[in-house]
Amino acid sequence: MKNYSLAQTCLIAGLSLASLHFTWVVLILLGWAQPLMDFIFKLHMLNSPFQVQIFNWGLALSLIAVTFVIGAFYGFIFYLIKNSFSQASSQINTALR
Repeated sequence: MKNYSLAQTCLIAGLSLASLHFTWVVLILLGWAQPLMDFIFKLHMLNSPFQVQIFNWGLALSLIAVTFVIGAFYGFIFYLIKNSFSQASSQINTALR
């Protein structure tokens, strides 16, 4: 299994979360977001209390940027947790030899 650096892990997590929101921005731009959201709520047998606003480039870019930063932060947390478990696992393996 390949080990990724901190920067790579943050980039992967940031891009993953930002790409989901990029898709949402594209749906809003195309005018498909409200019908899709209404359909999803209907599948769950709920009435949608939300209404999609008019597309705004500033808000769209801010959404993508903010979600990238949040994703990168969670990538950082994941990296720290993964490394702490990896180090503990290697210490256990060494002790068992």
